[in-house]
Amino acid sequence: MNYPINLEGFEGQSISVQTASFLAGPKLLVNGQPAAKGPKRNQMLLRRNDGREVVVDWKPQFMGLDVPQIVVDGSTVSVTEPLKWYVWVWSGLPIILIFIGGLIGAVAGMIGFSINTSIFRSAWPAMAKFGLTAIVSLTTVVAYISLAALFISAVGR
Repeated sequence: MNYPINLEGFEGQSISVQTASFLAGPKLLVNGQPAAKGPKRNQMLLRRNDGREVVVDWKPQFMGLDVPQIVVDGSTVSVTEPLKWYVWVWSGLPIILIFIGGLIGAVAGMIGFSINTSIFRSAWPAMAKFGLTAIVSLTTVVAYISLAALFISAVGR
């Protein structure tokens, strides 16, 4: 998911944050391309309209699970509003499978959690988000039960 941001001194440039995926962290995009690497790890360089280069850092949110903020030249810029606590709890219901389902439950729970948080970041109405995430959570449980039954029958217990 991409979040466009408006930064003072960068007018006319398309700057956005692309959220993290399972295999890659978040990316700062400038005109559709990844920003230049900065002097330190996890830093990027942006060139202002006046030609000056500024360092951009990531500032993680909620244990690194939410869309990070960015720190541009020392000032923090919020990319998007953080999810509320009750949204985290509701989205995290599939994670219960970690405690009862072993590795298969952990994988299913994390996938369900990831899908749920993506849904809550969408532009849909609030009731649709809660309804759809309930369906995702139930589907995650059904998928876990199916995979666990398939695994048990394949192992032959």
